[in-house]
Amino acid sequence: MKKRVVAVLLSGLVAGPVMADDFKSQAYVGLNYLAGQYEEDQISEDFDADVLFAQLGVQLNPYLAGELRAGTGLSDDSATVSGVDLGLEINSLFGAYLKAGLPTETILYPYVVAGVTRIDAEATASFGGLSASESDSDSSFSYGVGLNIELTDQFVLNAEAMQYYDKDDAELAGISVGGQFRF
Repeated sequence: MKKRVVAVLLSGLVAGPVMADDFKSQAYVGLNYLAGQYEEDQISEDFDADVLFAQLGVQLNPYLAGELRAGTGLSDDSATVSGVDLGLEINSLFGAYLKAGLPTETILYPYVVAGVTRIDAEATASFGGLSASESDSDSSFSYGVGLNIELTDQFVLNAEAMQYYDKDDAELAGISVGGQFRF
């Protein structure tokens, strides 16, 4: 039994490089829409944080890709908490990520993604004719899971669930959908 397990493991190690020999790295650009939610522990309401972001990446081998993202908020959201009107707007999102995927011999390519994201946001508060606003930028470790659907050799649909920011009792997470063009 042990010999069979060792033989299967060794055949997997040999088959991986053979598959990699047929692979050519590909660069890609993409555009995604993020339906995000911003949550803060001290605030009972969540804020919608929709972002449109561009991707620039390279598939290094069948299992690993590197990617940069840059995005901008599409709208602001507001809520009233204890009589105070609060607002939130994501001004920009920048990130660098590694994606590790599993080729499936089909059009589906599931992956995990991890990296660092920098968020620039503006918060506003008003009560009884007084108002204040504050802009802040901060970075956080980011992680998620996704699925690429290869429609052609050059065009891929993409869906992803991602935790972009999780620090100091605040979170930005969401689901994005979009497409990528490979060249």
